[in-house]
Amino acid sequence: MSNSTLCTMAEKALSESSGGSSISCLTRDETIGLAVITESGFISLVAVVGVLALIFVSINLPDVTSLMTITAQRNAIRSRRLIRQTTDIYMISLFLFDLVAAIGKTIFVKWLHEGKVYTGGFCTAQGVLMQLGDAGSALATLAIAIHTFVVVMWGLYRRPYFIAYTAVGITWLFLAIFIAVHVTAHNRGASLFYTPVGYWCFIGNNHNIERYTGQYVWILLTMFVSLITYTLLSFWARGNLTVSPTHWWKFRVYADSIVQEVDPDGCRRRAIGMIAYPVVFIIVSLPLTIIRLKTHFGSVGNLSPNFTLAVESIYALAGAFNVLLFIFTRSDLLFSRNLSDRRVILGMGIPGISDTDVIGQDLSNSMLNAGEKLQGGQP
Repeated sequence: MSNSTLCTMAEKALSESSGGSSISCLTRDETIGLAVITESGFISLVAVVGVLALIFVSINLPDVTSLMTITAQRNAIRSRRLIRQTTDIYMISLFLFDLVAAIGKTIFVKWLHEGKVYTGGFCTAQGVLMQLGDAGSALATLAIAIHTFVVVMWGLYRRPYFIAYTAVGITWLFLAIFIAVHVTAHNRGASLFYTPVGYWCFIGNNHNIERYTGQYVWILLTMFVSLITYTLLSFWARGNLTVSPTHWWKFRVYADSIVQEVDPDGCRRRAIGMIAYPVVFIIVSLPLTIIRLKTHFGSVGNLSPNFTLAVESIYALAGAFNVLLFIFTRSDLLFSRNLSDRRVILGMGIPGISDTDVIGQDLSNSMLNAGEKLQGGQP
C-alpha cells in the first residue's frame, strides 16, 4: 500500500519511457516526505513575510515620544528610512530570495494533491522560483560573508553603498537573464528547461551544465568562501591573527591570544556575529548538495528517498533560520528604529552594537593602536 501511486497505467508507462522527465509518479511514502518539506517551506514563508512586514511597518510607525518640537518632528521623519547601513542592503536582498525560495517549496501542495509531478506551466513556475530563490540566497550569503570579512578586517571601504547596491543589482540581473534566456530557448518537447526531477520540478537532466552554472557553482563557492572567512575571523576574534589597517596583505600570527589588547570592549565578538549567516548556510546546504551530487540530481536512485526528503526539509527551513539570526544580530533594523530616531533628535547618533560598518572602523583603530603598542615593546 505504501508504494502505490495515484498515476494511471498510461501515466506510469509514460514515466518509465521518459525516465521521469515528463511525469514522475509519487508513492504514498514520498508524498509524506513532500508534506514535511511543504510545512518547512511554509514556516520559512511565514517567518520571512513577518520580518519583512515588521521592517517596513516600523518605518511608518510614529514615535510620539520623539516628536517634541516641529524641528524634531522633521528630523524624525527624515531619519525614517529603510536603508541605514550597507548590511541592510544585503540582508533585505537575502530575505527577498528566501521569500521566493519558500514560495517554491510551499507550492508542493499541488503535487501532493495530485500524487504526481509533470511538465507544464506550473512545473516551469516552480523551477523558476526554486532556482531563483536557492541561487539568489547563496549569492546574497556570499556577499554578506565577503562584506563582513572585509569590514571587520580592514574597516569600511570606499563607496560601500554603491558597491552594495551594485552587487545586489548584478545578482538579481544575472539570475533574471539566465532564467529568461534558458526558459525561452528550451520551451518545448524533450528540451524543456524545467522538468520533473525526482519529487519536484527543477532544471532537467538534459541541462547538467546549466545546473552547475545556474546554481550549484554558487552554492559550492559560497560554502567554500564562508568556510575560509569563518576560519580566519575565528582566529582573528581569538586574537591569534591581526592585519594591517593600511596594507591589506600584511598580517601577523600570534601563538598566544592578544584579544584583551585589541578588543577591550567586545566589539570584535559582536562583529563576528554577522558571519553566522554563512555558517548556517553551510549547515543547511552541505548535506543536500552532497546528496544531489551523489544521486546526479535524482536521476540515479542509489540512495533512499528518505535521505533526500529529510535534508530537503532542513534546507527548506533556511529562511526561518535567517530570520532568527536576524532578530538576534540585527535587531536594530527591526525594533530600535524609534530609539534611533530619539538619538538623532538628541544629537546622539550612536550606532547599534551589530553595526559591522561602524565596528569595522573602530576595530581598525584598535588594531592600529595595538600594533603601535606591540612595536613599542609591550607584550
